[in-house]
Amino acid sequence: MNRITFNSPYAIFEKCDCNMQVPIAGMKVKKEKEGYLLSYTAKCAACGKEIAQSLHITEEIQDFADHINAFKILPALKDELAVVKLDTVKGKVREGDIFLYGNYQHLRFFDNKIQDDILVIDYSKS
Repeated sequence: MNRITFNSPYAIFEKCDCNMQVPIAGMKVKKEKEGYLLSYTAKCAACGKEIAQSLHITEEIQDFADHINAFKILPALKDELAVVKLDTVKGKVREGDIFLYGNYQHLRFFDNKIQDDILVIDYSKS
């Protein structure tokens, strides 16, 4: 596995200093002694800043919310889209493979309770 790419329905973005969301289509993957090194580069369309980021992922839970925003885009009624922003983006090595996920909260309309859920961020290996 040399690279992972994020496909629909997930959209992954790097947070630029100018407050823009810079899309991340994929990440390079390098196997390390204790896990993996995920790295990517992106260029902000608004300010032109080159962003290069490396994320170490091990069997310990790593929080990437300082750098990354993740969204799940779902079809909704009448040709509309529902966009779910994950509150956190976390990762770890589980069973020797990269496991990325995020937490989000939503209101259950039938009983007016806030529910905490976890979504697994799907990716393709290449």
